[in-house]
Amino acid sequence: MALGAQASPEALGARRPFIVAAREALMGEEPDGAARYFLYSAAFWLLLPGLAGLALAVLLYAPAAQELIPLGLRGPLGFGRLRPMHVNVLLFGWLSMVYVGSMLFITTRLTGSPLYSERLARVTLVVWNLAMLAATISLPLGITQGREYSEMGWGIDLLLVVGYATLAVNIWGTVRRRRHPKLYVSLWNFMAASLIGALVYAIGNKVWDPSGAYVGMTDAIMSYFYVHNIFNVWFTTGGLGLALYLLPKLAGRPLFSHRLAIWGFTSVWTGQHHLLYGPGPEWLEILSVAFSILTAVPNTAFLINVVKTMEGSWGRLRQDIALRFLVAGCLFYAFTCLQGISQSIRTFSAFIHFTNWVIGHSHLAFVADYSFFGFALSYALLPRLLGREIASQRLASWHFWLVFVGILVFMVSLWVGGWMQAVSWQSGARFIESVQLLKPYFLLRLVAGGVVGVGVLAFVVNVALTARAPRLTMAPATPSAGVA
Repeated sequence: MALGAQASPEALGARRPFIVAAREALMGEEPDGAARYFLYSAAFWLLLPGLAGLALAVLLYAPAAQELIPLGLRGPLGFGRLRPMHVNVLLFGWLSMVYVGSMLFITTRLTGSPLYSERLARVTLVVWNLAMLAATISLPLGITQGREYSEMGWGIDLLLVVGYATLAVNIWGTVRRRRHPKLYVSLWNFMAASLIGALVYAIGNKVWDPSGAYVGMTDAIMSYFYVHNIFNVWFTTGGLGLALYLLPKLAGRPLFSHRLAIWGFTSVWTGQHHLLYGPGPEWLEILSVAFSILTAVPNTAFLINVVKTMEGSWGRLRQDIALRFLVAGCLFYAFTCLQGISQSIRTFSAFIHFTNWVIGHSHLAFVADYSFFGFALSYALLPRLLGREIASQRLASWHFWLVFVGILVFMVSLWVGGWMQAVSWQSGARFIESVQLLKPYFLLRLVAGGVVGVGVLAFVVNVALTARAPRLTMAPATPSAGVA
């Protein structure tokens, strides 16, 4: 089965003014239109948190750089306001939007049916972009709920819940009227991620209350219920579903085991391991640690599937940039899981908690694992949506190596620096000494972040060049029942 559709030759050479393209993005009903514009939007929203991340790295290494900012802008461009914008727009702009666009595209191929409602998908597109625009403006202005990963205001929360809900309606509606009776495992992942993701987001952000907060220790417990379950249910369940579709396509081999894929579909709640030795219930901490260790089962099942499916196809990594990003993302994911389990053990958590080690772990998950999945999806799906190859394979190759090497150096600098930070605290040294010893690691982080930034810019330029190609009218694809 081809990943996408073929272009009708009579449409070659036609170009559209920007206003016409924008009107079509909002109101058109062309099949796969929403999916295409979601991928475009994702690339756009990747730029802003990337620039913010570089600014944050500069301020960490040289706090005096704040003096270079005009006095009236020091609030909006300060560390405390830029960081929530950096985190939230990366997670819900870039990553979530590349997920949504890919799910919309893939669901129609695996069901053999057109999307339940292309117009509803356009509503999802508009709502999601409005939410990211509002977050980009409001968070630097200090309009925030002040809870980790929940900093966005009440109105933005409502928009995202609508976005998740309309996505769920489209995915479940398309599956309900599918032509292929058997459900490929990716569809189970998409159905769960969209529906449960909406519930987790709504409960974690307490969307029925404009304050967005619970009371006392309950707020801390519910906050980390949300933090880790938006990771487990949305980014992991959805991401693994996308990977399980893309991997056999790019490897040119059938998925090794559907049974293992179903094992990998399972997920467990692990949020309380962020609050070990806190004032929460002891039984909840113990249960969370046990669940964290149990994540080894579905994660191992997924990784076995990756390795066995790739047997005989490793040579494709030399030419296929999308496959290279996908496999690298899977390897990073394996290390993320290993780190996550180790960090749930009480003694190790007590040692590295509050250090830069944990910051390195977060970047490993979202910048390495899932962003690499996002890059793979963009390189694999955009050519099928547009009916032409990606604009520059050389630029794509530079993108891979810059981001791959840059993020490795970035994370190692944080892990080593965080370990040294923990040792300093354990030795009883003055706190300022642990701050001073981090300076060379912050410099390394800044340089590595700049390398990643150049790679990201190469990706965005490549997407823009590909999008500027003559518009092509896509003939409907005829999915093969063999994948379902």
